[in-house]
Amino acid sequence: MSFDADEEILQDFLVEAGEILELLSEQLVELENRPGDTDLLNAIFRGFHTVKGGAGFLQLDALVDCCHIAENVFDILRKGERQVDAELMDVVLQALDTINSMFAQVREGEVLTPAEPQLLAGLSALAQPAAADIAAPIEEPAPASVEQRVAEQADAGDITDDEFELLLDALHVKPEEDTAPEVPAAASDDITDDEFEALLDQLHGTGKGPGAVALEPSVPDAPASQTDSSSAPATDVITDDEFEALLDQLHGPGKGPGIAADLTPAASLERVEPAKIAVSSPEPVAKSAAVAASKTPVRAEKKAESSADAPAAETTVRVDTARLDEIMNMVGELVLVRNRLMRLGVGSEDEELAKAVGNLDVVTADLQASVMKTRMQPIKKVFGRFPRVVRDLSRSLKKEITLELIGEDTDLDKNLVEALADPLVHLVRNSVDHGIEMPDEREAAGKSRVGQMVLAARQEGDHILLTITDDGRGMDPEVLRAKAVEKGMMDRDAAERLSESECFNLILAAGFSTKTEVSDVSGRGVGMDVVRTRISQLNGSIAIESTKGKGTQIAIKVPLTLAIMPTLMVMLNNQAFALPLVSVNEIYSLDLSRTNVVDGQEVILVRDKALPLFWLKRWLMPGAEQSADRSAASVVIVSVGTQRVGFVVDQLVGQEEVVIKPLGRMLHGTAGMAGATITGDGRIALILDIPGLLKRYARRG
Repeated sequence: MSFDADEEILQDFLVEAGEILELLSEQLVELENRPGDTDLLNAIFRGFHTVKGGAGFLQLDALVDCCHIAENVFDILRKGERQVDAELMDVVLQALDTINSMFAQVREGEVLTPAEPQLLAGLSALAQPAAADIAAPIEEPAPASVEQRVAEQADAGDITDDEFELLLDALHVKPEEDTAPEVPAAASDDITDDEFEALLDQLHGTGKGPGAVALEPSVPDAPASQTDSSSAPATDVITDDEFEALLDQLHGPGKGPGIAADLTPAASLERVEPAKIAVSSPEPVAKSAAVAASKTPVRAEKKAESSADAPAAETTVRVDTARLDEIMNMVGELVLVRNRLMRLGVGSEDEELAKAVGNLDVVTADLQASVMKTRMQPIKKVFGRFPRVVRDLSRSLKKEITLELIGEDTDLDKNLVEALADPLVHLVRNSVDHGIEMPDEREAAGKSRVGQMVLAARQEGDHILLTITDDGRGMDPEVLRAKAVEKGMMDRDAAERLSESECFNLILAAGFSTKTEVSDVSGRGVGMDVVRTRISQLNGSIAIESTKGKGTQIAIKVPLTLAIMPTLMVMLNNQAFALPLVSVNEIYSLDLSRTNVVDGQEVILVRDKALPLFWLKRWLMPGAEQSADRSAASVVIVSVGTQRVGFVVDQLVGQEEVVIKPLGRMLHGTAGMAGATITGDGRIALILDIPGLLKRYARRG
């Protein structure tokens, strides 16, 4: 798609309109809950108006047409000539979806697909007063005065093109033939040079005849000497005083005479009467000069105030995200060098070197934090879509649900903002479909007919905690056990041994669903498995708590950033491996001669609870020599969801921040490997993907 406008202007439009359309989606859902909010109606009106204006400048006619009719709908709503209801919002939200679709086509440089005629017809019907829907004869309403329409627009801060033209007509006086030269009517909406000159002649006179607008609403009979045209100024040059007087007439505070005094709310749209057009004379001019002189100090004072209130210089710069990623990568390399120097400095006795390395450590940490902040975005970018999701889904399921958002200003890495969108959509849809009951069922259970959902986010240390809570029917562990046995996921004995939390985690398994019928919302047992897989890829965890009859809470914990990861370094023989610290619970030094075997799996007892025990060396170095000493070993207890397991390692190195580097093409996709890094002593360490390790090797012992 080709645009006549400059590419930079197009990009500015894409940024501004994109933000407005995101905000409109939230505002429209909010308006349905607060239909009488005038400020919200005006904000939505201005949003459609701004997008229309930008699209019109870029000659995107299909987008302009849809925005214009939507704008008319909200003009009718804010005038009180129609009320907000669910049916109206259905059509408006459909129009917003169409506008978003066309906006996406603009972003991709494709040809715009116009809105469907049925949609435009529906919007046009809503853009008429509600009484017009049932009135038999359609009568043209009496035209409002310019002043009234301008006053109505003043609340929103905008004035339409039609109103501006009417205001010009009010000023563009067509006097009688015996009082002023005739000004030919404009053939188009534009004012010609001759008409503009004639208008100036009427306002100030040229010394060739009558036509100057008096500074009083009406001028008393004046002596002939004052009405003689020869007393008018002989030149076309307008003085400063006259210019100030003209400004007072057009935009004055309303205290003085002139055109501004005539444009009162009580005045109707009429041509200026001939009696109000008088011959220019020195007395009014002198009087206007005196008035202008008396107002000069006030103008100077106002000018000083406006200068003091002038906006500050631009303090933001738009930067491409690819450049931020590049900077973050370089900071990561600096962190690796810092780690290397600190390791060398530990073994050095040079005090100056140690001090320099310490300073480098501080500066690097500050730089790392600052660069990470530039990549941070509020989670509202994700949360903003859910009011619309809940609203549409609840209407399709005939449920009544309110959604509360908490912690929208919580910041996290931009990559995580994008990655969390799909998992959260699955979880929210599941809560609406599975969790919240039908209104009659809730009422029979002694609950409010309206279900409550809460989507919350908060920062905990170097992690973000997201929770999705509902007050629905909750989950029954016995039903989950029976469903697992029915689907062949485990035998009855194994199902009976599951704890409640382990039963709840069954819903995360692939193909598991408690729905008896498959719908377009859920029932295939795919969504929650996608959620678990995606959260694991983000080095996060998911936990589920539920109480039958009271509701369910799903908690997701993810790191603030994916670029730099705190890890626990361990050794297997002479090879270093990094375990993500988010998964590490605790470290034990245990006597491995006292292990037990349950169902063919070696386990250890930790605080009277049996944990599966796995030897990492058997998985990652099958040909390496195994240690014969089982008297003591280091065991790292890690968590995968709500399950805890123990990994036996040869040696613990300690905690270290690492920069994740992707594996080469030949090693890409290796089971159990999330990437690689360079340790402080210069060696290459593999970063382990714990869920992937267990999925690949746990069944093999």
